[in-house]
Amino acid sequence: MRLDPIQHAEFVTGRRQAALVDLWASTGFAAALSDVTGPHVYDYGELPVATVAITLYDVRRHVLIENGRLRRDGPVSAGRFRIGQPGRSVLVDAVPNVRSGKLLLLYLGDALLGEIGAAAGRAKPVELADRAWDVEDPLLALAARRIVEASEATGAGRSLLAEQLAYTLALHLSDRYAARSAPADSDRQGLRAGMPARIADLVRADPGRAITLAEMAKVAGLSPSRFIGSFKRATGLTPHRFVVEQRVLAAQDMLAGSDRPIAEIALAAGFSSQSHLGTAFRAVTGSSPALFRRNRRG
Repeated sequence: MRLDPIQHAEFVTGRRQAALVDLWASTGFAAALSDVTGPHVYDYGELPVATVAITLYDVRRHVLIENGRLRRDGPVSAGRFRIGQPGRSVLVDAVPNVRSGKLLLLYLGDALLGEIGAAAGRAKPVELADRAWDVEDPLLALAARRIVEASEATGAGRSLLAEQLAYTLALHLSDRYAARSAPADSDRQGLRAGMPARIADLVRADPGRAITLAEMAKVAGLSPSRFIGSFKRATGLTPHRFVVEQRVLAAQDMLAGSDRPIAEIALAAGFSSQSHLGTAFRAVTGSSPALFRRNRRG
């Protein structure tokens, strides 16, 4: 039976899931977010792929049963995580210490782990080490919270940020918690010359349109996991930051060449509001949209 990670997450949690990232068919990666409102039994069944659960709330009591045997019974602090191993039967009985919270579930399939392994010079797909709420990882906890924040905000630029953060989190997990394997003799494919300009053209052609990492990576001829690192090495910017800067440049053209209201220009340039444009505009140029327009017109 073909795996649908979002449906699996809904079955496990018994709740409707917000599909933060669903690129399972193309890249073997999905991220789901669940609202937790009280004690719950999570029956994962036999895990089909490596599955990472990150709790963003304190758990007063967490009972973990693997393959019918009690593995852990104790509290779990917000920000801790579990890496579930494929093929293991997992049952969790959790009692939260708060009225409500968020649970982030990541599904990492062979396609993604194979890409990451090849990018790291490994002969086989990355295999994640076994972890069960016993490691404190501030970067992982922060990234998970930022994914939630980005997913709850509106606007095309924010959804790209959520996607990039989720990929970065998957890469961090694969790098830091990978089981050891033999490296392969392979060159790391990088970003070809002129590719940032092509991606800039892609964004500027319709700055108000939502753009994904998968789309940019396809233009570059790379997998999304390789594209993130290659793009940062080539430009000094993350893909999300690059897209934001291109949208600010598009907004500058509109501000200088028309009398359209700034709020209207913000939406046309891919920002969720005039305030969102103002924040990004000041971060990129050091000025406000209104001041930029006045200075350009003398």
